[in-house]
Amino acid sequence: MRFRTALLSLACLTGTLATPAVAAETGTPKDGKTLQTIRVEATAEATSTAAKLPLSLRETPQSVTVITRERLDDQNLQSLQDVLDNTPGIYTYAWDTERVIFTSRGFVIDNLMYDGVPAETNFSTDSIDETIDTAMYERIEVVRGATGLMTGAGSPAASVNLYRKHADSREFASTLGLTAGSWNDYRLDADLSTPLNSDGSVRARVVGVYQDTESFQDLYNKEKAVFYGIVDADLSENTRLSVGVDFQDNKPQSNTWGSFPLFLADGSPANWPRSVTTATDWAFWNRKTTSAFTEVRHSFENGWSLRSTLSWRRFEEDLALFYVYGFPDPVTGEGLDPYAYRSDSEITSLALDVHATGAVSLFGREHELVVGYNGSKAENTGDEYAHGELAPVGNFFEWDGSYPEPAFDTTGYLLQDIDSRQNGFYFAGRFVLADRLKAVAGVRYSTWETDHFYLYDAPVDSSDPILHDDYKKVIPYAGLIFDISRNYSAFASYTEIFKPQLARDANSSYLDPIDGNSVEFGVKGEHFDARLNTALTLFETKQDNVAEPAFDDDGNPIMLPNGSQASIAIDGTRTRGFEFEASGALGERWNASLGWTRYLIEDADGLAVRTFVPQTMVRGFATWRPAALEKLTLGAGINWQSDSFTQAGGPDGGILLRQGDVTQISLMARYQVTPKISVQFNGSNLLDETYYVLDNYDNTHYGEPLAVSASLNWEF
Repeated sequence: MRFRTALLSLACLTGTLATPAVAAETGTPKDGKTLQTIRVEATAEATSTAAKLPLSLRETPQSVTVITRERLDDQNLQSLQDVLDNTPGIYTYAWDTERVIFTSRGFVIDNLMYDGVPAETNFSTDSIDETIDTAMYERIEVVRGATGLMTGAGSPAASVNLYRKHADSREFASTLGLTAGSWNDYRLDADLSTPLNSDGSVRARVVGVYQDTESFQDLYNKEKAVFYGIVDADLSENTRLSVGVDFQDNKPQSNTWGSFPLFLADGSPANWPRSVTTATDWAFWNRKTTSAFTEVRHSFENGWSLRSTLSWRRFEEDLALFYVYGFPDPVTGEGLDPYAYRSDSEITSLALDVHATGAVSLFGREHELVVGYNGSKAENTGDEYAHGELAPVGNFFEWDGSYPEPAFDTTGYLLQDIDSRQNGFYFAGRFVLADRLKAVAGVRYSTWETDHFYLYDAPVDSSDPILHDDYKKVIPYAGLIFDISRNYSAFASYTEIFKPQLARDANSSYLDPIDGNSVEFGVKGEHFDARLNTALTLFETKQDNVAEPAFDDDGNPIMLPNGSQASIAIDGTRTRGFEFEASGALGERWNASLGWTRYLIEDADGLAVRTFVPQTMVRGFATWRPAALEKLTLGAGINWQSDSFTQAGGPDGGILLRQGDVTQISLMARYQVTPKISVQFNGSNLLDETYYVLDNYDNTHYGEPLAVSASLNWEF
């Protein structure tokens, strides 16, 4: 009954949002000079993340969120984590300061794309890289559910598509931003565009960022440097060549590895302050990403277009880590054991995507088709370094990070050597079946192959340490869209995805890949010339062939020759729920985004799993320009999540740790001092709510306290 009532309320809200609004004046003259515009946040005119077709949000039969450049600036969303923390349906948790994991519909998000081309995920977390700086991107799209048609292997959680900035200005233009925030957070942004020839047919754009910040956690400090450069050249009226590079260097110091003990040796809660840390003054976790790409777009006279993108990326990681485990004595503070670790690694990948899109006439109607190929290969190598004996931790109540650094060996031993290759041929179309009925359907033939060695996944046959595996998979995509009225459409879709796994059965054979799929249906609305979009989606997302520990008839674990436990494949986790989202312009002076998600995560027996993920989340943000103060923009946001719980380790066994619902309020204000200079203030968690961020491995940590920032932005 509550579920039906919620759906009726959402339907009423969707209708309520469809009120008249005055369109804002915007415009760009043919000579490329930008006119002064009224700042209105609108969703993208078309999105191609789900099916490589230029579909409006209303025509896309899946849940899609578009974070525009205006939204990134208004909320001062500097990293990918900032973005996803404010995206409907996304829950973020972390194992420490550097390993962050994103989930959608209860599953880990491991599908990342740059301009629609799939990229490698973070090997440390099997999720996507949270440190990616947003200064390089024009907008970010998130498609929830399975996206195997475009990404091939992955989970049925969501795909995150980053759209790069391009050199579109035919005259010199630049912006400079200075930001200062809580915990000595200082940031410099620069964005410069310029033509490289007299007619502006060749243009360049450069983006740079430098940031130095501390944290509410003691000892922590991080430096970040970002560079992005692109040249766009109009080779002809129908052909554009783009060549670009980007570089990001993250250097955290005194970072944590794992979390802090939640309980003392007598079983009582530790109740540490939010500044607690287990880091040392010598710990670091440096990550450096360098990439280069080239793209060619060509439009044919018959209306078809061809696009080819080739990208190269290198990810380097160098780290020295430390953590403590155990439970400190409530009087002496002793009883914790130390653990130190040192390794370095490098992942180099090459990806290619080539596809053609265009219209065809069949049975008296116009349809749109896309046919293409994308493939990638990646090499992942790394070494681990041994160390000598560790000193005692001592009284943790007096911890200041001055723990002696162990003597790590200068020569390492092989940690991982993984080569993977993925290829996919895809075809999709937007077919007009009737005046009010359209279908979006496609298929992908995908292959995945790997040669794999990882030290902590020792093979059964030690004489052949390199494991080889390959899979072939046909992945369907199907959706129907029915126009109920001028503003509303009903839709239904079915999508799939797969993910190879390294778990083995009792015969030491590797299990088949995990199969994921999503079924969705709902209603989408388009209002005020598509400046406001609404969507109500009901969904069920599944993962089958999920590895579970294997036991014999007497309940004893079945062990493999290498000492690990065998697994069995079962029809695994499923998530059912609804998502409501509204985003865009509510009027000439109002922009708003609201997302409300609710889902239940169950295993094959109908029991709740991944209970650390909140079942209900609300994400909202709105901006307003008062008529009496044209130069002022005010904004407010709310992020709310329901209670959640997890099993935490205590001195006497497992303890149920519950986190109540969490409400975070944010505010922003921007004042246009001159036509070229503006100042902006942002505040987050203004209620200064103290809360835990729960995870699946008992690495519970505190959420960020109240934080404020002030920015100065100069256009010239």
